[in-house]
Amino acid sequence: MRRVFGVDELRPGQDEVIQSVLSGRDTVAVMPTGSGKSLCYQLPGLHLDGTTIVVSPLISLMKDQNDKLQELGVDATQLNSALTKVEERESLERVRSGTEFVFTTPERLSTDTAFVEMLSQHTIDRFVVDEAHCVSQWGHEFRPAFIELKNVIERLGHPPVLALTATAVPAVIEDIIGSLGLTTPHIVNTGIFRSNLHLHVHQTPSDEAKRRQLAELVRQGEGTGIVYTATVKQVEAVHTELAAAGLKVAPYHGRLSRQVRHENQDRFMAGELDAIVATNAFGMGIDKPDIRLVVHYAIPGSLEAYYQEAGRAGRDGAPARCALLFNAADRRTHRYFIAARFRGAQTRLDRKELGDGEREAELQEQSERRKNDEEKLERMVLYGQALTCRWRVLLQYFHEADIDDTFQCGTCDACVGSSRTAVAL
Repeated sequence: MRRVFGVDELRPGQDEVIQSVLSGRDTVAVMPTGSGKSLCYQLPGLHLDGTTIVVSPLISLMKDQNDKLQELGVDATQLNSALTKVEERESLERVRSGTEFVFTTPERLSTDTAFVEMLSQHTIDRFVVDEAHCVSQWGHEFRPAFIELKNVIERLGHPPVLALTATAVPAVIEDIIGSLGLTTPHIVNTGIFRSNLHLHVHQTPSDEAKRRQLAELVRQGEGTGIVYTATVKQVEAVHTELAAAGLKVAPYHGRLSRQVRHENQDRFMAGELDAIVATNAFGMGIDKPDIRLVVHYAIPGSLEAYYQEAGRAGRDGAPARCALLFNAADRRTHRYFIAARFRGAQTRLDRKELGDGEREAELQEQSERRKNDEEKLERMVLYGQALTCRWRVLLQYFHEADIDDTFQCGTCDACVGSSRTAVAL
């Protein structure tokens, strides 16, 4: 811990997870962003005999982890679609020779049988699923390829599994356990509360009010911030407005070229920007601990998404501001997304050859998932309309048992007396 990672002491929850991993148990760890989840598999991985497989949904996330381990002198490699042919051959050779850590994507494991066969020739000391909420169809970031991981785990002889996530309500935790085929797992849930994050909601009844409030927040912010929008079109419009106001900003979304995205991300990491304006494609795997401001220009689709994105602020433990520019009309964007998502699901279902009973069951499941997504959206809207402690709303949503109606964080807008601006709509 001290010699390789330069860590003097473990944070809350880390020791319990590490001890569970070393004991060989399947483990589910729900720990907030910045709590040191990576060390929970990296440290025991150096003590256990064999290879640790780490499955990540984002290439930038695994690249960051892989590079940091290599810089520490730890034998690690990665397999993903971003590698050149030469880099892939080198990585496969390192896997073949028995590297300490292998980072890869769920898509690679679910489609490349030769790769899984190669892995099966080695002792797998731990199978790690990062961002494990992606395995749940009831979660906010479901990825179909994660469903195949249960079969991959079985083909590897069911090595002990460690599932890591920052956000999971009890139903999602149960889904993670079932979907990955975990056996009586040890569950470590350290809670989501982070006292250094100051949560604020600004009522913005018009686009003009939003633009004014946003420019003021970014101008007053210390260091570099993130402004999240709901769509690519909003990224471009907000970026233009802030730049016109004389602020140093850059855009980030999936339609930009890879080179532009990397250049803008590098400027953000170097602290050259007042803010980066982005869709939710930005942030996961970004290891910048001193982000002082995260603003949501529009509501996300769920409280899980909001917490995960807002939680990218203040990873260094110092105070940070998380602001939501709220207009209830913004829910229309997400209702459109939900409808489009389930139209696509219906189209895929129409192409399948199913019996009447199977089709009815799938239709019923689709209907339940749509209802679940709509309920998550309404809970997000209620957060924006709440007149009580913002953290209490989040903690009760995530079913933290010791939180009652007397809880006060003391730092959100409601607690410090700004609730007069939070007029119920």
